[in-house]
Amino acid sequence: MSRKYSGDDYWKNYMENIFGIELIDKWDQYVTQDCILSNNRNINLEIYDSGDNTRPTLVFAHGIAGYARVLLPFLIPLREKGYNIIAPDLQGYGYNGGLKGDFDWDAHVQNLKDTVDYAKKRFTGKIILGGASMGGPLAYATATRYKNVDALACWCLWDFNDREFMLNETNTKQFTYLLIPIFKVLSNILGKMRLKTYTLVSYDTLSASKELNELIKDDPQAGTHITLKGALSLVLKSKPDIPHNEFTLPVLVLQPGDDRMTPVKYIEKTFNQLASKNKKYVKLKGCEHFPIEKEFYVRWAEEFDRFIKEL
Repeated sequence: MSRKYSGDDYWKNYMENIFGIELIDKWDQYVTQDCILSNNRNINLEIYDSGDNTRPTLVFAHGIAGYARVLLPFLIPLREKGYNIIAPDLQGYGYNGGLKGDFDWDAHVQNLKDTVDYAKKRFTGKIILGGASMGGPLAYATATRYKNVDALACWCLWDFNDREFMLNETNTKQFTYLLIPIFKVLSNILGKMRLKTYTLVSYDTLSASKELNELIKDDPQAGTHITLKGALSLVLKSKPDIPHNEFTLPVLVLQPGDDRMTPVKYIEKTFNQLASKNKKYVKLKGCEHFPIEKEFYVRWAEEFDRFIKEL
């Protein structure tokens, strides 16, 4: 496997080896960067400005493994359909300073709230909040806490408080809840002690491409580590302020049909609970959690475009 790039340019390995080298040039063409103060830290924003401030804006969150620039396959097709996009590097990830993996759930919710506030100052159209993988539940939690967006659009949306999910889909499995008291004690003493994230959540199920999975594990900007405090917060702080059966905003959910990381049954359970009258669920047959095939990103952009135009 070729790893031509390192350091801050490591992300280019994904594009050159997997998603298409043309995405590097498109990032140069479309993206500007800014930073904002959030949770008393500076966080990096990647901004795709369409040139039309009245167009809808998507604020899109990465998941537990990635960071904003890894989302290029998701975001470039939307920018080319004329949408404004802001993708933040959440605390402890990407091109932010500080210790990698040092975050908790509420800090990430605050990051998304502050990014939405930034979007509203810069753009005047509708604000759609969304995310991929863990970014989906984070976007939902932010929308319920602050009620500051017009719609939700997610690539995977499930309930972190689903006991079946925590017992079956994490590496700690049946020991997950038994470990909580131990994690509480350790986090009070060694809160910034870090674990390899993929000791808790398997990165081998990210995609069908072993090359992609291994690239993520070695990426200096990615979610390779997590503090004990951060890991504990995913279990104890992730319960949303409003349950799914009381949520009424428009919601679009795309779910990979062959997802091994967040399997279909958890996403469908959450989607069916949503009280939204305007909601749409699309299952993508043959698609992995983080697909390498361009066709799925094209479909994502088409479904997003159709849904937003019908709002």
